[in-house]
Amino acid sequence: MSLSRHSRSHAARALWPWLCLPASLTAALRRAYGAPQWPQARVLGCGRARPRPEERRALGLARGAWVYWREVELHGPDPLKPAIWARSSFPIRAISQGLQPLTRHGSRPIGNTLFRHRRLRRSPIQIGVTPAFGQHRRWRRSSVLQRGPRRVWVEEHLLLDLPAWRGRGR
Repeated sequence: MSLSRHSRSHAARALWPWLCLPASLTAALRRAYGAPQWPQARVLGCGRARPRPEERRALGLARGAWVYWREVELHGPDPLKPAIWARSSFPIRAISQGLQPLTRHGSRPIGNTLFRHRRLRRSPIQIGVTPAFGQHRRWRRSSVLQRGPRRVWVEEHLLLDLPAWRGRGR
């Protein structure tokens, strides 16, 4: 795992398992909430756009390329208390290469779909911190999930209402 600018000692002990988990945060959230119907995703936006610079570099895209992106808040029983803000994106051409189901997920998190494939590979996880919400720092992680030629960039921010860690999930 790759750490960007911050070491383990900088993140609160309770956050570290969430930050460095190589598996699906969706499965870990399901275990933390203790119910199979949680988490749910509240879609904040999705569509086609030019990639942000970090996405373009991570996905190895040329200037002028397009991505399909999706931003969500993952929450438990109270939708007003999101635990994670996430953004995922992949090259538009990947829609015709088997990633079209990711464009139709609605209120379901995409983590279960992505991690269902045994041959899925994850790049080193980049961990960082973003100043947000006044004095509060928001820890984030990002990586590229790859199965064959298909690549999905995932960025996840841990929010204030993140539940207590209860293990990796499945």
